[in-house]
Amino acid sequence: MQVNQSELKDLMAVVTLTIEPADYQEEVAKQLKEVRHKAQMPGFRPGMVPAGLVKKMYGKGILADVLNKLVGENLQKHIEDNKLQILGEPLPNAEQGNVDLDHEETFTFAFDIAVAPEFDASLNGKNKIPEYTIEVTDEMVNKQVEAYTNRYGEYIPEDKEKGTKAEVKPCAVDAELFAKVYGADAPKDEAGFRARVKEDIERSLAEESKYRFGIDVKAAVLKKMEKITFPEEFLKRWVLATNEKMTAEELDKDFPKMIEELKWHLAKDQLMKAHKIDVQKEEVEAFAKRIAKMQFMQYGLMNVEDDMLANYAQEMLKNEDQLRNIVERVAEDKIFAAVKGVVKVEPKTVSQEEFDKLFK
Repeated sequence: MQVNQSELKDLMAVVTLTIEPADYQEEVAKQLKEVRHKAQMPGFRPGMVPAGLVKKMYGKGILADVLNKLVGENLQKHIEDNKLQILGEPLPNAEQGNVDLDHEETFTFAFDIAVAPEFDASLNGKNKIPEYTIEVTDEMVNKQVEAYTNRYGEYIPEDKEKGTKAEVKPCAVDAELFAKVYGADAPKDEAGFRARVKEDIERSLAEESKYRFGIDVKAAVLKKMEKITFPEEFLKRWVLATNEKMTAEELDKDFPKMIEELKWHLAKDQLMKAHKIDVQKEEVEAFAKRIAKMQFMQYGLMNVEDDMLANYAQEMLKNEDQLRNIVERVAEDKIFAAVKGVVKVEPKTVSQEEFDKLFK
């Protein structure tokens, strides 16, 4: 088999595969023989159907399968051997004619490929990235304590005779509430309880700050990549070929966002290699447990057993979309942590209101 690639031009090239009879005849004959042994046809004993009849009935389909496999394997091998970072997937060249399986013996297949542009996604000490500390005020603590007293308060049903509506009577801020919120290791007094609530808020806001840091790192990386270009016509053709329900109009509308996502995807790959980052199974499971814990906390379940969290996380990871999303998030967290070690971090203390304005 011959595999040739044209010279790269505007990040695109054509890979041509020429398949000679010697490349496929042995495998076709082998598969025809296997089919003949299994074939059952009226008038013939099992395994005794004439070879010529088997070839007439199944030969073209077997040949097509063998050719498809040869093309796929050798095209992938060419990409790997030449360390090509391709965009999307190879697409049949527009000049590729129909393959005549009945009369041709030598087959030629041509594919368009597009490769990623060269770029540098690395950041260094010249890049200034803010890191926010969000102030926790007494008002924030009071609101959270009030939320707990309402959540664990007494439900008072509607009384039509008295003309009263259903309501929740807040519970007292006492040891019983502390135990309901924090379980066996609950604080012993109100001062300790409020201090614990403040710590929880600080921890939650630290996660928000970490999320914002990631956004700013991503923005800095994409700014470095703003001038790189892509073979857009090829990418549009690939998107439409792999998304049958998408229209050209929808693609034009979404394409700028797709390009930004492609840039970030390429940048992540480069940064993970540069910082020698990989994602371990244990890290994915730990992240899934964190998500599970936060979900339980939203329903007021503050002290869920570790075994239950682990089981919930494992069920979550059985969903391929959720698994893929969590792996991506773990990878991004590790990238942001690595970048934090090389950029100039600028600490900033802000109020919750000031922090929220960053997202508007």
